[in-house]
Amino acid sequence: MESIKRYIRKNSTLAEVVILLVGVILIFAGNRYRSTILISVGSSMVATAIVVFMTDVLLGVNDQEAVRTWGLEGVYRTRGEMNSSCDLYLRKASSIDIIAFGLRSFRDSQTKSVERILRNGGTVRIITMKPDCENLEKREIDENQPKGHISQEIRDLCVWAKKLNSKKYKGKIEIRYHDHQPQNFLFLMNNRIFTGPYVYKKDSQQTISFEYNNFGSAFEHYSNYFKELWNDEDFCSKAIE
Repeated sequence: MESIKRYIRKNSTLAEVVILLVGVILIFAGNRYRSTILISVGSSMVATAIVVFMTDVLLGVNDQEAVRTWGLEGVYRTRGEMNSSCDLYLRKASSIDIIAFGLRSFRDSQTKSVERILRNGGTVRIITMKPDCENLEKREIDENQPKGHISQEIRDLCVWAKKLNSKKYKGKIEIRYHDHQPQNFLFLMNNRIFTGPYVYKKDSQQTISFEYNNFGSAFEHYSNYFKELWNDEDFCSKAIE
């Protein structure tokens, strides 16, 4: 299904032409065999092709091409709105790379999904902030959180990871700390990407988020970005592995 969707997105004009031609053929066949059903279906297909084509023209091919090239699938007002789609792809994920803070909601609701990934030999790699660093204290102020709130969630994250790793599944959870300015939230699976900023005076769950498919340029961009950070010893250090 994903491969079909990818082909259609990259060849939307061709798809429109095919729909138009099929519609014309059905109209001719309907006239020849005196079938009002064929004529009706054919007319509907021709009309659809024309409407879609005109929509492409009016919206601008360049804008649509940019969406297709980067693989943008959705824009969500908050992380909470994003979660339903994220959960859907998480069920099929075989690995996860994450840049975040304590992931409390994720830990509360998706532990079984993580265990499935680990049981099958997949890895979960997490980059988060060092609990006692100055930049994290500033982030707590920016989010109007009590002092020590986010740092405790990160410590809880480590406890959670160690508990799952103690079960000796084929895969494992790895965590690395950094003490730099907060990075964008990133949830990268083998089949989808969800990302978004950390903004001033807003809880991280209340900020705009974006969804990208795994065959657009964004997937490659963010995959390489995570790998660069993960392997940069000047940026992050091992916490759990």
